Amino acid sequence: MTSVVDPAVAQGSRAAAETDPVADAVGSSPRARGTGRERDVIAAFSEITTEAITDTRLEDLLSLVGQKLCGLLGVTRCSVYLRHANGAYRGAAGFCQEAGDITEAVKRQVSGVDGDLFSQEVISTKAPVVIADALNDPRPHRRTMTHWDVRAMLGVPLIFDDNVIGLIFVDSRGREHHFTPDDIEVAELFARLSALFISQAMLNTRLRGQAAEIARNNSTLAYLADVHQRLTNAVLEGANIHRVVELLSELSAKPVVLYNNSFDVLAWAAPEALKLIAPPVMSEKVRNTASVRDALSELSASTPSAIVPAQLAVGLGRRHLMCRMVIEGKPAGFLGIVEVGRSLEPLDANIAERGATVLALQMLSERRQIETEGQARDDYLSDLLRNSRDKEHLVRRGPQFGIDLTNPHVLVRLTVDDTAGRLTASAIQNMVTRTFAQVMSTSPPPAVRLPGAVIVMVRLGADDPDEVTRVRDHVTTIRDRLAGELSLGATLISGICRSPVDYPHAHRDLREMGNVAKSFGWDERVMTLDELGLFRVVVSSGHVKEALHFAHSFVAPVREHDDGTLLATWRAFVGNDGKVQATASALAVHENTIRYRLGRIKEIARRDPTSLDSLLSAKMAFQVLDLAGQ
Repeated sequence: MTSVVDPAVAQGSRAAAETDPVADAVGSSPRARGTGRERDVIAAFSEITTEAITDTRLEDLLSLVGQKLCGLLGVTRCSVYLRHANGAYRGAAGFCQEAGDITEAVKRQVSGVDGDLFSQEVISTKAPVVIADALNDPRPHRRTMTHWDVRAMLGVPLIFDDNVIGLIFVDSRGREHHFTPDDIEVAELFARLSALFISQAMLNTRLRGQAAEIARNNSTLAYLADVHQRLTNAVLEGANIHRVVELLSELSAKPVVLYNNSFDVLAWAAPEALKLIAPPVMSEKVRNTASVRDALSELSASTPSAIVPAQLAVGLGRRHLMCRMVIEGKPAGFLGIVEVGRSLEPLDANIAERGATVLALQMLSERRQIETEGQARDDYLSDLLRNSRDKEHLVRRGPQFGIDLTNPHVLVRLTVDDTAGRLTASAIQNMVTRTFAQVMSTSPPPAVRLPGAVIVMVRLGADDPDEVTRVRDHVTTIRDRLAGELSLGATLISGICRSPVDYPHAHRDLREMGNVAKSFGWDERVMTLDELGLFRVVVSSGHVKEALHFAHSFVAPVREHDDGTLLATWRAFVGNDGKVQATASALAVHENTIRYRLGRIKEIARRDPTSLDSLLSAKMAFQVLDLAGQ
């Protein structure tokens, strides 16, 4: 019976054959076509084709290729190697009838390296190579053949676009096997077909990897955008630095520490689950460790964050991701994320860098706010000292700057000579107020920087002269601390100011006495204006020279006849308010000795040292001489 073929069907079959890579490969292999084993090859590849188009993993596809080739050649073991970017052929998949999947063992192998002449021959010739006696043939590695118990082996190249993209090795474990020319032809055909699918699968794998990487990057960018939004919203809602650090700890699920340039902890936070009760400390001993110092030195504009390794020997038990903070081009501290709970990740670096930027901006904003508030307070103090505002206005505005004018205060005037311009006016003022706060255990007091001086307003605990004495003791300590940093002159303390009208008068008195102190060279003294007594009246009248002349003239007769006891007795008598018994006690002599010396003074000076007029004049004279250092 003659069969009739539809021309259209015949034409479609021919077209399919022309575009079928399997048919093309089989058609190019005369020996395989002549043996009839091409049908077995095509049948084997029908399953491989199905797996390839269903998005099977590359490793699974390679394993299936190995199994099918073993079936076609009647061998028990197959291993597949793929070429990597560095030119090495690394194990990718393996199959063994006795042992099953041997992929993990094959992955530890590399082919085509120095000494592996067998693989190199397959690669260079781009043709199958048979080793009939693997244990004695010099081309393969003897140790490898022995380890894998190989007796005979066939190596076939996987060729795509005239490049060897991989290698297939087949053998029967522990058994001899004769590879016929027909076996070699089938293996070569099979490898040619496999190369088509493997190259496509490798491309798909790369594309999937790139797509997954893009998806991860998009996810990371979305998360970082959310991080930035949450940080920004927190700042806009009025969150302070401590709240921002807490938010960063929540976002990273790790402890976060904010350090200043000296590595003092400014703020820190940790997830509740970690139960940390103290911030991780970056001690000087830790910072001086070479690896830590090197890591911190890497921080720059191009490398904003770096990993500080753990240093158990010096007490740093965890790795730290450190990020440098910069404000107005100057280092402003460090933000650290501590590796506790979960390992540090690249995402932590992004969180730290964004957090450092937000914190730097917030710190800059707070600095500007402090400067603005400080300027406003300076202006208020200037108005108070100059009496340029009415009393009610000053009392009403005072609490805005932490000043309650209904409480008693004193003004402290520190003479500061900074003609060298080493420090700015604000830096000098900040140094002074900071030292006051440290010594007196209070917040920094109100202060104003004037040419040549800093005026500090100190609140008294009570309207009591003893409180002024307490302040004087504190100011002496403060002056001693500042003397190492600033060039100081005399330090003067006003009388008690009880209402707004007292401050301009106190300020004027301090200014006048400051000028006098400079003339007399009182550079290292701390004095209250009350100590100056009548001398203030003389100074305010402008008769300083006359006062000195009076003082010298008043004591001159006694000084000329002094035997080393008279002037000392007179000073002590005046200092003890004209009381003989107190004077004797002070000088550790008998009262009659004091009376005798007073008689001598009366005889020499021709005035009674016990009279009220003489006591007042002597007090004035001795005070002038003491203040003049004479």
